[in-house]
Amino acid sequence: MAINTRPSAPDLPVNLLSLDGGGIRGVSELFILDEIMRRIQIYQNLPQTPKPCEYFDLIGGTSTGGLIAIMLGRLKMSTEDALQNYNRISSAVFSAENRKPFYSDGKFKATTLEKEVKNVVRRAGYSDDQKLLDPNAGRNSKGNAYVPILFSQNIALTSSDSFVCSMTGINLRSPQRFRTYQGLPNQGPDCKIWEAARATTAAPTFFKAIKIVGPGGFGPDYVDAGLGFNNPTKEVRDEAKELFGSNRRIGVFLSIGTGHPGPSGFQQPKGIEKVLPLELIRVLQRITTDCESVADELAKEYSGDGVYFRFNVLHGAEGVYLDEWKKMSEVMAHTASYLRGPEASTQIDRVVACLCRVGVGQGKTLDSL
Repeated sequence: MAINTRPSAPDLPVNLLSLDGGGIRGVSELFILDEIMRRIQIYQNLPQTPKPCEYFDLIGGTSTGGLIAIMLGRLKMSTEDALQNYNRISSAVFSAENRKPFYSDGKFKATTLEKEVKNVVRRAGYSDDQKLLDPNAGRNSKGNAYVPILFSQNIALTSSDSFVCSMTGINLRSPQRFRTYQGLPNQGPDCKIWEAARATTAAPTFFKAIKIVGPGGFGPDYVDAGLGFNNPTKEVRDEAKELFGSNRRIGVFLSIGTGHPGPSGFQQPKGIEKVLPLELIRVLQRITTDCESVADELAKEYSGDGVYFRFNVLHGAEGVYLDEWKKMSEVMAHTASYLRGPEASTQIDRVVACLCRVGVGQGKTLDSL
């Protein structure tokens, strides 16, 4: 009698994916992921390019990274489909036609953003009323989506688990966790997929906050958690410990950025002081530097572990603002150049090898992160 030696799901190492925010520069993250998926196809001699939700157990992101987490995790898209949808959204919501003459509650019309995220959900085969919560998601499944989103009282995340983050004007460092799975504290609102996608892209100064109404017809306003959580790698790590248990082994912990911002810093729109609290403005100004400080801290902490990998285009993205959708091809060209470099290419091969070794972890557990 043959004995099945394949580990059960709770014994398998988990693969984690963290996606930074960065406006239209998020296309760089998808381009990098697409390269990883294509190399997996070659490595495993697959008939077609696989999907990220088939390899990552938890996909987390903030801002546009949160939108990508929802597309890849909850909507189970391929990287190719996600790239097409990302381009459609960006060209529509950041167009000159969608810009508002006066933007006390955002530079662009939120109604267009709302329409476009609903279109994304429909193109994936779901209705507008489809809930973010996926009954098939959980600690024994892949593709869970997690999106930290910020909630505010005063400012006008498949089979792969996903989560998204949002924040409040009162406490700009306490994101609300939007999840596609149940069973953890602070579950977040019982919202629709499009509402979570809309909330994670509600960047202050660009779009007004979204109110997600709960029982009794009440609910807070949400804005994206790029405010202090633009690199959500630590949030993904902490979420994974809660979801899978601190003793679960790690296969790969992959963090992807939207391009090094360079010295340009935060572009402050006209009249922003009248719209946003001073603390919020200061947090916005720190976003670009916070991303790299988190990345540097984690790189030192996990150096030599063989499980943590960070990809972020070093040159070319610093001159591209978050809403310059016409420069998406420029961002992709810089990303392609980055991926051709020997260091990035070698690291991608290492990630692919780790993702394809089913049942083999590095001996490290989530508790060691």
